[in-house]
Amino acid sequence: MRFVHPRCALSATIVTTIVGIGATSSLAGVVGNWDFGAGSLAAAALVPGAQLTALTTTPYYGAYGGTPNPPALAFDTTATFGIPSLGGYAGNVMRVPNMSGRGAAAGLMAQMPVMSNGQLAGGGAASKLNRYSVVMDVLVPAASFGGAPDYIALFQPRANGDGSWFVREPSRNIGSTVAYSAVNSFLPDTWYRIAQVMDLDAATSAPRCTYFINGSPVGSIIWDSIVVENQRDADLKSRDLIPDGAWSIGTLADSAAVLPANQSGFFLFNDQSNEYGELYVANVQFRDDALSPEAVLGLGGPAGGAIPVPEPGTLACVASFVVWLSCMKILRQMREVSRTPEA
Repeated sequence: MRFVHPRCALSATIVTTIVGIGATSSLAGVVGNWDFGAGSLAAAALVPGAQLTALTTTPYYGAYGGTPNPPALAFDTTATFGIPSLGGYAGNVMRVPNMSGRGAAAGLMAQMPVMSNGQLAGGGAASKLNRYSVVMDVLVPAASFGGAPDYIALFQPRANGDGSWFVREPSRNIGSTVAYSAVNSFLPDTWYRIAQVMDLDAATSAPRCTYFINGSPVGSIIWDSIVVENQRDADLKSRDLIPDGAWSIGTLADSAAVLPANQSGFFLFNDQSNEYGELYVANVQFRDDALSPEAVLGLGGPAGGAIPVPEPGTLACVASFVVWLSCMKILRQMREVSRTPEA
């Protein structure tokens, strides 16, 4: 047992409290954090803002033409699944089954309090979430590549529209992949920490959507750079990549009238055009802010357990400075104690 002199106890408590405040404050921006280690969709500790539901277990699945008896999500270790490990991580990961042919509501639905941020093009506050970030550790088995479909859905802002984030085999990345994910280094049977950062009210000359693999940017979509050569390009420019557009996070009722209008929500591994494939997921983090490239790089590569929470730089500097001052105070008190005879 480590002895703390009574004269130092108060200062030690102050430092502990300050460090705790810094850690708690750094959660600002994190709306959902899931690591699936407990073998369920429960949120990681300290982040209760959003919850995940398997769409196959809701009436919403049947309403969108889902077929009976769909395969369920599975939670187990990488060793049991027979896939590459995540270092020394011994907890569970989630297997998302191939839902091809089973309707347009086959993945996960996240629901959270109504949220909004950003500015409309003509001025004024936006009514939906226009700045957000999604980070996850994903492995796609080789069996999911090579056949139909060309893409495997990762993230869908609205259940009744096209997704904003897909993955496909590198050999199929022929021509532009700007509308999807530009993941031209995504090999099968390999864990990656991937991120999508959306900043829909950014300047038209700046990235409004950026994709990362293991901290490195691999593609971005700039509104000014989109050359309209087909309907998909036109939709990106006029519908998706605009404030409060189709790639913003709206209420669940924006996806289906039967869903609640008093909750915001998004969808994972879901697609309206049947672009599904089996994959494994170790964790997911959703934030209501647009992470900087430096913050994404700081998250590092894939690892088991909850994804770290990047602490805002200013808060980190202030917290470090305050802790340093408190430590100096403790050292001064310890010197006084060493010079003062004990009673």
